[in-house]
Amino acid sequence: MNNMLEALLTPDQVALTDADRSAAIARLDSAVRQAALTPSQASDRQDRVLTARTRGELRNILSGVANAAPPRGLTVALQAFTGVWLVACVVQFVVWLALAVFGHFDGPWWLWSDLGLGAIVAILWWTNESYHRKSDVLVAS
Repeated sequence: MNNMLEALLTPDQVALTDADRSAAIARLDSAVRQAALTPSQASDRQDRVLTARTRGELRNILSGVANAAPPRGLTVALQAFTGVWLVACVVQFVVWLALAVFGHFDGPWWLWSDLGLGAIVAILWWTNESYHRKSDVLVAS
């Protein structure tokens, strides 16, 4: 669960996996085939990919390569909505629990808004993750 919260609250601090590195190198190779990078530029960036430790570092390395890394706005939105969602969950649950203790038990009404915000967080997370898992690179002709 801790890894999931890290991915939601600090997506740029998530440690790179071998799959992240492989996908990034494939995108750099694709950028060379599309003439978006020269082979020497791609080689320099590939070396940096191999030593990068976090997804934030990877974003910097892939800057200028179209659709290679999630836009900064997407990660900021993911962080913001996750924070709002967590606070809303906790506050509403505490209010609901306090009402229940004093005899006003009304089923878990707080779930509706928590599920709605949770769906937004899930969509943002999925979109952010898709940048790190893409395999739709241009195939050499």
